[in-house]
Formats: sequence, structure tokens, C-alpha cells
Amino acid sequence: MIQVIKSNKQNIIIFIILFILTLSLVYTSTFNPFNLRIMNVDTSTYVTIVQGITRGQVLYRDLADNKGPITHFISVPGFYFGKITGLWITEFIIIFIVFFFMYKTALLFVNYKTALITICAISLAMHPFYIVHAGTEIYSLPFLIISLYIFTKYYINKKNISLFEIFILGICFSCSIMIRFNMFPLWAGFCFIIVIDCIINKKLLDLFKFILIFICGIIIVLLPIFLYFIYYNLFDYFYIQVILGGISRGFQISLLQQFIYNLYIVINRSLSFIPLLIGIIFLLIKYNNINTFYYYGFILSYILSIIFISFSTGNSHYNLILIPFFVPALAFLSQILLNQFSKYKHSILAVLFCFCIIFSEGIARLSFYLFTNFDSGQQLQYVGRLIDELTEPDDEIISLGWNGYIYPFTSRSYASKYIYQSETFDHIPDAKWQFINDILTKKPRLITIYTAGDNQFKKDWHEEIYALIDKEYKLVSYDYGFDIYLRM
Repeated sequence: MIQVIKSNKQNIIIFIILFILTLSLVYTSTFNPFNLRIMNVDTSTYVTIVQGITRGQVLYRDLADNKGPITHFISVPGFYFGKITGLWITEFIIIFIVFFFMYKTALLFVNYKTALITICAISLAMHPFYIVHAGTEIYSLPFLIISLYIFTKYYINKKNISLFEIFILGICFSCSIMIRFNMFPLWAGFCFIIVIDCIINKKLLDLFKFILIFICGIIIVLLPIFLYFIYYNLFDYFYIQVILGGISRGFQISLLQQFIYNLYIVINRSLSFIPLLIGIIFLLIKYNNINTFYYYGFILSYILSIIFISFSTGNSHYNLILIPFFVPALAFLSQILLNQFSKYKHSILAVLFCFCIIFSEGIARLSFYLFTNFDSGQQLQYVGRLIDELTEPDDEIISLGWNGYIYPFTSRSYASKYIYQSETFDHIPDAKWQFINDILTKKPRLITIYTAGDNQFKKDWHEEIYALIDKEYKLVSYDYGFDIYLRM
């Protein structure tokens, strides 16, 4: 009885700590209703597309984008019921799941106290990368960490992986690539090693079952998406916008020198070289007598992840998909540090202090958002209300530039499927013509231009639109970072 009470108390403490860590991360989100602020450019377009879906518009046909459908579908329930706050709650749930499975993964290497220290350290490592919300990296995280947990459990427990777990791996893989195609490296690395393992150890029957059940997991996710595409006849749109768009955006590096430079930036950003370094050390010292195949899979998956991040622009938020790999690495470091400080009374605090120094960038970012209040969110709300006051419910609007900052704060619909205009659509031959034709033909009631940041003018997209504004529109407001033009 005493043991049960002690166990329940321990579980309560664990969940409280995971809750606090989740809250500390999502508090810095641009969706935070207590500190609402202008979103990242990518985030604003994600939210605008989700807003359009909740109004009955069809993804890819009525709303152009180069991300997979699950990126947007995950956000639909939260936005439908709670708008921006609903997205914040969605993020909270997703990040809590991520922390929970990171804790379970760490628990495979160390005891529960060390596992909690590990998760605290990882939360600090996440902060510098947590800047694009409701996006591909955040929404991929639960599928990545659940899969890493299953792969790790398979090799550490030294038991055959269950068919149900293989099925879950297939679901996670399918969900992840339907968020963004280049999210596959974790499964590619580990699955390749498992295939080699099965061949070497002559477990061909197991391998056949693994492949079959894995494919079943993939199908269970792809089937409803396939039916959605058939119903709305979206295959051509999906191929042009997502497949071709993903390739053009995911492999932007044409020079080896630029790729190497990106690789150096990615692997050094907030000590992202640590998992690779620890993985190699694991392999050399045969840590905890864990099957060597696990570390081959771990290292291969991590290297592939870094390579595919570096092929693109190497932006900091891409590093978020590396976070699951931090779990085994930091669990190992936590154990070493605890052993070193074991003779001191407050050894746990000493280890936490060390991680605060190591990941001080995360401390700085959290502190900044905890103690700084912004008014950009209120400004967006004001501009959104003004747009609704100046227009009628059936009027259409358009925002010129590569953002969707204002759309989520107004109830008006969009005058073009190209709600944002950027090089994202350069691979679509008639994208610019379609956009210009939409605006010149429909002549939206209201046009906005964001003026508080970078110049949003793109000559090939906007030159004719600016000429139209000069002839048929009048400037009615230039406050709060937006020029608002109303058709005369």
C-alpha cells in the first residue's frame, strides 16, 4: 500500500514537471493569448490557410501552399473552436505529448530523477528553435519522438518489437511525410539498420511481417487523404504545389560550398553536434551493453536529418526536428554529471545549473518572453476590426507580400488562392499570372500592405497591382504597421 501511494505521488510530480516545462515553452508562442504578438511569416500563412479551410475552402484548390495536408488539418479543430487561442491549446497538447515520450525514452537509459533532469535540459535546448508555430517542425515532433521511443525500446529491452508498435511506426512515418516530405530521415536510418539486422541474424520472416504491418500503418493515414483528394480532384494541385514545390524548396543548394556552410551552421546551432558526438562515443564504449545496431541506426538517422536540413536554407527552426535525438545524448550526460556531483548535497541542482549554462540561449529567450509585453497582437486585432468596418461581409480582400499577418484577424475572404506571394510558387509557371488576373478581374474591395517590417514589394507579382491601386483605390489608414487601401 505504501509503495502504491509512493508511486502515485511520484507520477503526480512527474506530470506536474512535464506540465510546467510545456507551459514554459508554449508561453513564448505567438499564439499566447496573454502575450499575443505578430506571428512569424510562415506561421501567419499556416493560420490563414487553416482559417480558409474552416470557412469551407479546399486546400490546394482554393488555398495554394507547398506543405503537406496534415500540417493544416492538425490545426483545424483548435482554430474552429477557439481561433488563435485554440491553436495555442493545440500546441500545448502536442508539446506535452512530446515531453511525455521524451521522458519515457530517457527512462529506458536512466532512472526517473535523471530522466526528469534530461527533459529539463532538453526544454532549454528547444527554445532557440521554437519560433515557427503551428508549423511542420512542431507538428512532426510527436511522430518523431514516438518512433524514436519504439526503436529505442526495441533494442534496449532486447525483445521482439510488437506488430502493434510496427503499425504505430507506419502511422507516425506517414503522418510525418504528409506534414513535410523531408521528415523521413529518422525512419530511413533506423529501418535500414533493422533490415540489415534481420538479414544478418536470418530473421527474414520477422522482416516480412515488419514490412507488411508498417505498410498497413502508412495506408491507414494515406487512405482518407487519398479519398479527400479524389472527392475534390486535387491530385494535380498536390503534385505541382507540394511535390514539385517541396523538391524546389527542400533542395535549394546548388553549390557544395554553400551546403558545407549550412551544415556547419546547423550542427553548431545550440550545440546540435552533441547527439552525433555522444552517439559515436556510445558506439565506441558499448554503453550499457546496448545492441550496437541501435547506435548505428541512431547515428545514421541523425546524419541524414542534418544533411536534409542543410540542403535547404538551414533556418534555425529546422533544428527542432533534431530535438528527439538529444534524449539519449543528454540522458548520458546527465548521468555522468550526477556521478561527478554525487558527493555534494545538492547534486541535482548542480547538474541543472550546468545545463542552464550549456543552454543559456534557451534561458535568455524564455526570460525575454516572460518579462516582455508586446502590443503587436492588439495592433493586428485593431486593424482586423477596421477592415471589417470598412467592408461588407461578401467583400474580398488581399494582402500584398509574403505574409498572412492580417487575415486571421478579419472575417473577410481572400481575393486569390495566392494569399501570400513569394518565391515559394516560382516553380508554378502561371502562378504570378493567376494572381495578377485574380486581382485585376475581381478588384477586391480592400488591399493591405504591411509596412512595419521588410519591404513586401515584389516587382513581378505586384507592379500591375500597384498601378491599379493608384488608379482606383484610396489610402484610408496607415496606422499600426499597415497601409489600407479601399476601392473607390
